[in-house]
Amino acid sequence: MTELSAEGIQKNLIEMLKEHHTVTISTRDEASVWSATVFYVSDPNLNLFFLSAHKSKHIQHINMIPEVSATVYKDQKDWEKIKGIQMSGIVEELKGQDREDAISQYLVKYKYLNRVINEPMNQDEEKIGSQFASIPFFKLKPIFVRIIDNQVAFGYKEQIEKRNGRWELF
Repeated sequence: MTELSAEGIQKNLIEMLKEHHTVTISTRDEASVWSATVFYVSDPNLNLFFLSAHKSKHIQHINMIPEVSATVYKDQKDWEKIKGIQMSGIVEELKGQDREDAISQYLVKYKYLNRVINEPMNQDEEKIGSQFASIPFFKLKPIFVRIIDNQVAFGYKEQIEKRNGRWELF
C-alpha cells in the first residue's frame, strides 16, 4: 500500500508506469467515441508520451477535443488481482526539442527500435524505421489519476488531482 499522500501516490504511479508499456486512450468527437492502445514512455510528472499518425481516428478526435481518458493495467482473469491506473487529461502534439526528448526516452525504453531503425530485417521493419523519423509524438498531461488495487481490497482507490500545478489528494 502507498503512503496516503499526494507525493506517495505520485511515487507509486511513477513505478507502476515504468512496469507497463501500453496505455489505452479513449477519445471522442461530436458523433462517436473511440479507444486506441499505444506504447508510451512517462516522466516524473506522470505525463505520458506516445506516437501516432495524424490520420488515426484517435488523433483526429484529439485534434477536435483534446480531453481524453486513459487506462494502464495488466490483463487479469481474477478480479482480486486487478491493479491499474485510470486517468484523464489533455493531449497535445510535441514539437522541436520536446519531440526530440520524447524520441530519446522512447528509444531507451524500447531498445529494439534502434535495430529496427538502423538494421531492418524485413519490409515491415523498413517501413517502421522510415516512418519513425517523421511520425508525430504526443503528450498526455494528466489532470486526474486514480490507482485501482483490488489486491488491497475490492474497489480500493487512491486518487490525485492536479491543482494549481501541484498534485493533491482527491
